[in-house]
Amino acid sequence: MPIRSLHILFRVSVIGFLAGGAVIVLGQLLGIALGNADWVAAVEEHAGPPTFIVAGVSGLIAFVLSYLKTEDLPTAPADPRDLQPATGHGPR
Repeated sequence: MPIRSLHILFRVSVIGFLAGGAVIVLGQLLGIALGNADWVAAVEEHAGPPTFIVAGVSGLIAFVLSYLKTEDLPTAPADPRDLQPATGHGPR
């Protein structure tokens, strides 16, 4: 599978588990506001497993991506001096 496809799948999975987490938190917050303990438990019971699975897939993709060659991706400068301004003026 090409690296670019894995990057796209990784981004989609991160968005998916963040959205699922938001649904869980907001749903439980609503259940607390309504004083309904069954609602709080049901939100985690129904939205939790898909969210946790997508989070696991995202982690596995990140692990695989860490071992693949990524020549087309920008890299950090090798020397910290490369991050300094080119004017030559230091702090005063």
